[in-house]
Amino acid sequence: MDDRIEPAMDVVNNEQLNNKNIAVDITVTGTVTDSDGETIPGVTVFVPGTTTGTATDLMGQYSISVPEDATLSFSYIGYVTQSIAVGNRTVLDVVLEEDVTSMDEVLVIGYGTAKKSDLTGSVARISMKDKANQANVNLFQALIGASAGVNLEGRGGASSEPELSIRGKTSLSASDGPLIVMDGVIYNGSISNINVNDVETIDILKDASAAAVYGSRSANGVLLITTKKGTSEKPVISFGMYTGFQDMTNNSMRVMNGDEFANRLVDWDHQSKVYEWYKTNPTSAEGRPQRADLTNRETVGSYLKTFEEQQNYLAGNEINWVDQVLQVAPMQNYNLSLQGMTERSTYYVSGSFTDVEGIQKNDKFKRFTLRSNVESEITDWLTFGLNVSYSSRDNSGIPTSLSNARDASPLVNNYIGEPNYDIYLGGELFQPYPLVYKYIDNSDIDNELFAVGRIKVKVPWIEGLNYEFNYSQVYANSNNNTFHSSLTPQGVSNRGLAIKNPSESTDFNINNIISYSKGFGDHQINSTFLFSREGRSGNSSTLTASGFENEILGYNNIGLAEVITGSSSAYEENSLAYMARVNYSFQSKYMFTGTVRRDGFSGFGAGNKWATFPSASLAWVASDEPFLENLGVYLKLRTSYGKNGNQGIGRYSSLSRMGTRYYVYGQSTAIGLYPSNLGNENLAWETTTSYNLGLDFGLWQNRITGSFNAYTATTTDVLVLRQLPRTAGYANIWTNIGGLKNKGVEFDLRSINMDGLFRWETNFTFALNRDEITKLYGGENDNDIGNGWFVGESLSALYDYEMAGGVWTEEEFFSGNTLDGWYPGQFRYVDQNGDGAIDPTNDRKVIGNESPSYRFSINNSLTYNNFTLSIFVNSIQGGKNYYLADNAAIINPLFYFPDRRNNSAVNQYWTPENPTTNTTGIYNVPQRQSGVYQSRSFVRIQDISLGYTFGQNFLNKLNLQSAQVYIASKNPYVWTNWQGWDPETGVSDTPLMRNFILGLNLSL
Repeated sequence: MDDRIEPAMDVVNNEQLNNKNIAVDITVTGTVTDSDGETIPGVTVFVPGTTTGTATDLMGQYSISVPEDATLSFSYIGYVTQSIAVGNRTVLDVVLEEDVTSMDEVLVIGYGTAKKSDLTGSVARISMKDKANQANVNLFQALIGASAGVNLEGRGGASSEPELSIRGKTSLSASDGPLIVMDGVIYNGSISNINVNDVETIDILKDASAAAVYGSRSANGVLLITTKKGTSEKPVISFGMYTGFQDMTNNSMRVMNGDEFANRLVDWDHQSKVYEWYKTNPTSAEGRPQRADLTNRETVGSYLKTFEEQQNYLAGNEINWVDQVLQVAPMQNYNLSLQGMTERSTYYVSGSFTDVEGIQKNDKFKRFTLRSNVESEITDWLTFGLNVSYSSRDNSGIPTSLSNARDASPLVNNYIGEPNYDIYLGGELFQPYPLVYKYIDNSDIDNELFAVGRIKVKVPWIEGLNYEFNYSQVYANSNNNTFHSSLTPQGVSNRGLAIKNPSESTDFNINNIISYSKGFGDHQINSTFLFSREGRSGNSSTLTASGFENEILGYNNIGLAEVITGSSSAYEENSLAYMARVNYSFQSKYMFTGTVRRDGFSGFGAGNKWATFPSASLAWVASDEPFLENLGVYLKLRTSYGKNGNQGIGRYSSLSRMGTRYYVYGQSTAIGLYPSNLGNENLAWETTTSYNLGLDFGLWQNRITGSFNAYTATTTDVLVLRQLPRTAGYANIWTNIGGLKNKGVEFDLRSINMDGLFRWETNFTFALNRDEITKLYGGENDNDIGNGWFVGESLSALYDYEMAGGVWTEEEFFSGNTLDGWYPGQFRYVDQNGDGAIDPTNDRKVIGNESPSYRFSINNSLTYNNFTLSIFVNSIQGGKNYYLADNAAIINPLFYFPDRRNNSAVNQYWTPENPTTNTTGIYNVPQRQSGVYQSRSFVRIQDISLGYTFGQNFLNKLNLQSAQVYIASKNPYVWTNWQGWDPETGVSDTPLMRNFILGLNLSL
């Protein structure tokens, strides 16, 4: 028998062994079989943490020499890896169990669970165990690129949440966010309040059939979050921590330094004269105004606008304001938990503390969480459970402004760190002091308490009949208090400005669930019936005070202010729902699921509060058919149809509302009421009808598994916040108009490339989505230019002038080949109607889309002995005309007062002496202006981690159950042609960050 792995062992004699206290090697033999008693050839048999190993022969037998106290691991694709202590045994026979973690794992499907092999809808599972070695402050960060069709884009800031959608947009104005369900109940709290370490799995319901049980809230998909519970009879205490830092992702962004800042004013003055000269229609460069000598610092300095800028320029003093507002930001996280189980109870208790700073100074986020999950089987037929979580978030502080830093003069006096400073640099209103937000006193504290209580009853006299009652409540309060002193832009004109904004909300959910499961030979029926009620209420107040003679107490004593105003609001809304679902299976080969849900929502018009949402789906396990069952593959075909609703417009949108306005009446101020919002009593549900065709497959004993889905969704009665003409007296109105179409494909693939001492797994995802507006206000070719909506185009269509390529040249101008009124150094636009002029009515068109063309991700996980390396690559691509954004403010001179603000130095601007082809001149005043669009396509190393798990000998010495150390990085590098801060955040001045951490996980 040949060993699969060549042993690398030193030969030593017994005396050496005794001297080193190493146990004498023994030879262990045995046979490896499956649960049916069949032998398994090729099983890897090895000692974890060493290079000692072998493989079973064709008869499933093995022989290996190991120390007496060794542990042997048995690994084979499609089976659960087993680790067994040898002790003093010389014969060790092993039975491997089939790995059911792929096709037969139990998924949460909404008001119940089901094996993946029994599903008829499109459901994906994300295990948080795979994300344990990542610095995910927010739960959504862990989902980026994890499953096809789950679309996330990262956002900047210490407490940011990635933008999430499932299978693209299905609405014009209503919310596109998915429904969040935690531990079986709808969760209306903040995702930032959830401790990532408390989450066991996330199941994602993508298609209409899978999500239909949540009817009115499920048009945008459903995320089912399951938190941890006790799984070990022995109480287990676990501790995890990481510490590290964050900084800016790699990019080409740069603003002008002192010399460039000064030179641009010389060029601005020179080009203003050149453009006046162009208006005389010259035919050659003869007579063109001459540029001042840039090598003469006295001459250049004379163009600067303030005396202090001139003096600092001549002295060589300058400030890089971008560097001043940024920092290398520390981050740390600590998590402690206790979990266990008894014969009738399970428990899980945890606490965590997170302290993260953003790369913009004064950007801080702290979070403290507590959680307790307890479930107890009181009798054989009665179970009680209580899950409670508490979170306190501190977002106090207003981050320094990168936008202000980009505009700021590098040649002003340096008052950084001094108590007195210029609120506006050099007296220029376009240049607020970039660090001024550090001097704004802000306290922003949020608290949330979430509790779920449930009672489960197994009806004793009817086998398979169960009843569950659960009640959940989310209570949240927020206190956001801010004081702008007279040394800040908002405070200087108000002699101090204090704003207090407290708010609180309460959401409750009551579910009554009856389920029945029964098998009849080859037939299996599972049914679920639901009655649900939701209620949401809240209130908020705003207190504003100005005119402080004494500012020392700020917002803590607004009674010191001369002018105090206040306002308050409150709300309440309610929902009711009934649902019935039936799952039928024949021989676990032919499956059907049918669901009907009826929803009522108080926010719609009196005659339209209720809607019914049906769905149906079929599945066929083709690989169980006689003609395929001997091929060793798994194939399941799925198809589904369903309707889902969207109520995401907020409360009271169907009602006309009144506003208040102050006016002078005689010698006093009076308060008047006026109609502020126009109601619509016919406002009704937005409905999305979806079809899905799917294929699940497993090849070579599930060495390769995956799924393919193709879907289409049509939305009717689209909820739109329609703009109204000024003569109507109202700005807009909510109404049901128009239609949308959404279609796409998704592909998930998982492969075990190598197994044994060295294990290599790969996960690949791909998703493509297209959306289209099919109807707006009634006409075939309706266009709403104000909102950017065009029939036949994407929701994210970009409507602008089309670039004809580069800028006009002097050669073209002197020869008379430019359009009338256009000059060299100005962008060349396509004259769409050929009339010789560029005008907004006739020469603008849809030139591209903001939404991506497709997304993909690849994750490789490699394990060798005790080391684990994970490399996750994520990409969003725009192809030819997708995933575009207007980056004019970064890659081109500013259109608006470029002489009064600093400019980007990413690209050289055009000059008559050194013309460019992709930028305009610094004197940038064309007849028409457009965006300058760049692709945001990127390929990013999203996460990379290297971990080491300590062996049993080390753990025994410290009485530990497990121990691991790791290093990891999020967003360490990105490949892109985007020239801003980061392609994923686009034109935002709150860029994405990368982090580097060192972590430790222990359990005992």
